[in-house]
Amino acid sequence: MKRNMISKSTNESLVIDDFSSQLPVIGKHLNEFALYHLQENVSLDKSYKMSDTFAIIVVYKGDLTIKIDGRPHSLSRGAIACIPPGKTLNLNLKDQEIDGYMMTFSSLFFELLQIPVSVSKDKLMINSESDPIENTLNRIDQIFSLIKDGLSNSDDLFRKEKLLNLVAVFFIEIINAYAQNNPIAKKLCKADGLSRKNKICKDFFVLVKQHSREERQLKFYADKLCVSPKHLSFLIKNATGLPANKWITDAVIHDAKHLLQNSGNSVKEIAYILNFSNQSFFGKYFKREVGISPSDYQSEVLC
Repeated sequence: MKRNMISKSTNESLVIDDFSSQLPVIGKHLNEFALYHLQENVSLDKSYKMSDTFAIIVVYKGDLTIKIDGRPHSLSRGAIACIPPGKTLNLNLKDQEIDGYMMTFSSLFFELLQIPVSVSKDKLMINSESDPIENTLNRIDQIFSLIKDGLSNSDDLFRKEKLLNLVAVFFIEIINAYAQNNPIAKKLCKADGLSRKNKICKDFFVLVKQHSREERQLKFYADKLCVSPKHLSFLIKNATGLPANKWITDAVIHDAKHLLQNSGNSVKEIAYILNFSNQSFFGKYFKREVGISPSDYQSEVLC
């Protein structure tokens, strides 16, 4: 089996590829990010389980009803919907005058964004009745124009880095607009305590990158950050929509896949490198997360 077939076995690439086959796709970056144009008489013919994928919908014109886990949500001009991993999305644009965009990206892409506040809500609304909405939509439109340019330039050596920064600026814009119309959110954004939470989340991801080969227990990271495991788990889940343990596991699996594909080491040697007590334990851990054994994965990649 070829390597590109292996990459498409991941949940996020399946969702992104399926979206791209049915919605007008403006551009894609590998299986990590895609930008779509939402317009009338376009629809997804089924519900999609966002297993490892974030989706962001921005409505410029018209009214749109989406379903998240079967529950309808009405979006009008100026509305932004944030659908985190684990949700089921249904989108139908038939017979609706609509203009807007949808971004989809993997949880690993989101991790690199290091967004300063929670985006795990089902729906993040900007009040379309307020004056700032025009300014906000204009700024967002400028960001999307830059994203389009970046996606069209496949020769850019810093394409992903530019894309990450543009998407991060997009989030900051919508968070700021949301806070302006929500006194509670505005107070939270001004609080010094938020910067402390942000620092803990950012430092957590740095520690995971540094120590995931040696440490897979949440307590290790909580101790390093001087917080309880329960509090750390709450902060990470609130900020990203995924539990802290999931991020640790994903880092281990990502590292394991890289080693299986590129290191030339045996499964037994890779189990040792990743600090598993034995090959059998590593095999069970890998198969539980990926669905196949490390040896089968390695054979399929290298054949």
